Amino acid sequence: MATKKSKTNSNLLNDYHLLSFDELDSTNEEARRLANGGGCHGAVIWAKRQSEGKGRLGRAWISSEGNLFVSILLQPGKPPAELCQLSFVTAVAAIEALEALVPDASRLQCKWPNDILLDGRKLGGILLESFQCKNASPWVVVGLGINVDSFPPRTEFPATCLKDAGVELVSAKIILSRFIHHFIDCYNEWNVKGFTPARKRWLQSAWGMGRRLCARLPDGNIEGIAEGIDADGSLLLKLADGKKHQVHAGDVFPMETILVV
Repeated sequence: MATKKSKTNSNLLNDYHLLSFDELDSTNEEARRLANGGGCHGAVIWAKRQSEGKGRLGRAWISSEGNLFVSILLQPGKPPAELCQLSFVTAVAAIEALEALVPDASRLQCKWPNDILLDGRKLGGILLESFQCKNASPWVVVGLGINVDSFPPRTEFPATCLKDAGVELVSAKIILSRFIHHFIDCYNEWNVKGFTPARKRWLQSAWGMGRRLCARLPDGNIEGIAEGIDADGSLLLKLADGKKHQVHAGDVFPMETILVV
């Protein structure tokens, strides 16, 4: 349930408009409700708290106040097979939004398939959901969470937050403003030029490339050297026999930690 909805900001930028809340169950769920209720492309849903934050694969996203929780409702009008590229577009926008705030931008990395890392620890995550309402074109919700003031302890992949990493005087509101501006630019470029520019930029900040990784899949694990992502965003692993394997979905971990995962 939404609580204490603020005024709509219709001047955010071009066709994008901000809807802010003190608390929601989930910004992604609010975006879905908005679409079902006749909402429009470009809605930006921001909540200070989430009571039922969502992560990938049905996981809960710990949503303490002070961190950033935002979802963008989009109707790209592109083939369904291309919509997954928006996860990488969003990661690039998030990295670009944070670079000026973090001393030494090389500390920031993208981890396949949907994480933002700082100093090799998870700073944020992206949740992409697509659905259709009646006879309308498919909707996509791009959800982003960034740990600003706090992070959950004892996570499978180590986590961090900006404050803990020494980044002071930064708020969720500041990061939201910077992220939306970068996202609009990245999204427009993706619409015009396709996936190639975002893929190139993502790879420039990619974590784990050239490293031996274990990909955890629904039907078992697979090990290999990470060699990049292909044209549809699949992770490319070079296996022990020299063959390349495409990983379309899953979680990846360094081989040196997999025994204790």
